[in-house]
Order: sequence, then C-alpha cells, then structure tokens
Amino acid sequence: KSLNEQLDFLREKLAEYLKTQTTTNKIQGFIDAVNENVDEEDVAISERQKMSHMLKKVDETMFLNFNYTSTVHNYKSYPQAMHILKFNFIHGSLDNQNEMIFGYGDEMDKDFQDLIDRNENELLKNSKSIKYLETSHYRQLLEFIEGSPFQVYIMGHSCGNSDRTLLNTIFEHENCISIKPFCYINEKDEDNYSELTRNIYRNFSDKKLFRDRVVNKERCTTLDGRPLINKE
Repeated sequence: KSLNEQLDFLREKLAEYLKTQTTTNKIQGFIDAVNENVDEEDVAISERQKMSHMLKKVDETMFLNFNYTSTVHNYKSYPQAMHILKFNFIHGSLDNQNEMIFGYGDEMDKDFQDLIDRNENELLKNSKSIKYLETSHYRQLLEFIEGSPFQVYIMGHSCGNSDRTLLNTIFEHENCISIKPFCYINEKDEDNYSELTRNIYRNFSDKKLFRDRVVNKERCTTLDGRPLINKE
C-alpha cells in the first residue's frame, strides 16, 4: 500500500511537470514516415504471402501514444495526410489524470506469478493489464490489430520491460508483418539500433519471429531520414 501511495504521488508530480512541456512543432520526417506505404523489402519473409496491392497501400494509421502528452495531436489535421489517422492514448492523457496508467506491465517476468499467488489485491493495483480495463483504449488497439495485416513503426519508445506484455501482444500477433524501429544518432555519431533491438528482443517469446519481423539495420533510418549505414 505504501508503494502504491508513492506511485500515486509520482504520477501526480509527473503530470504537473509534463503540463509545462508543450510544443507546436511538427517534424517533417515524422509526417513523411506516416505517409509511407508498406515496402515489401521490410516485410518478414514468412509474411510476404499476405502482401497484395491492397496491403501495400496503407489505409489507416494508429498512433499508439505512451507518453501522456498531446504532442501527437500536432499532426491530427495536417494537410499532407494520405489516409485515416487514429489516436490511441493507451496509457491515458494529461486531460484526465485519474486515467493515467503508471505502473508495471511485464507479466512475462518469471516472478510475476508469485505476485498473483500471494492473493493480495494491493500488489496488483498498478498492474497495467488490470488498469487497461478501466478505459476503452486497449480494446480499440485489439480491434485495430485484429482488423488486417499491419506494420509497426517504433518512434521514441525504448521497448523496455515496463510495457513487455502489451508489446508482446502486438509484436507476435499473427497480423504483424514487420517491425521497423526509427533510431537516433548521438553527438559521437553512434546510433542506438543495437540497444533498441535488444530491448525489442525481450518482448518476444518466439525468437524466430523476432529475427524475421524486425527490419535490419541497413533499411532503418533516424526520424529525419538519416541512414544508419552509409551505403556509399
């Protein structure tokens, strides 16, 4: 109970801080990436039989927003959009702090079953899977990924263990045909592709799927289109 009270306090302070961090900037690379159609070279080998002219042309994009802020809404009505955009604040938003999900989301952890077996509800109070039931956001995600084959773009998410259950549901779904991470390059000209893909790896129980679905480094870029590998 004491830990949960501390988490509630941290969530409140985080919300206060994030409300001071606003921007109206739009990143052209973000817009360009959203407008891309599916490139067959990025699709998992085992999933290419699902490729068709209908699939290559993207009809809908869901922004699965993890960070509570409304920054993604900067792109809600930009004129360059070539298809339907859906916005899913899977962990809630600053507009309603009571719905902000701020807790633990790794049911694949070997010790998680021990928390369940203790038969103490306070231990599960901030379990993300349970909190997801308090809004319709998770069901909207399921409806989207069940609807048709989809490609995942990762922009700014570390893919760490705190969201492992949710990311596993997406990454190993039968309709997932590709996972393409967008990386950053630091001041030492080092990219984070290896670090990010190691985190993605932990979200897979089927490692064969991981090797097939994650787009390789030579086909990945930063969000502003800078290649990770100079092909010249």
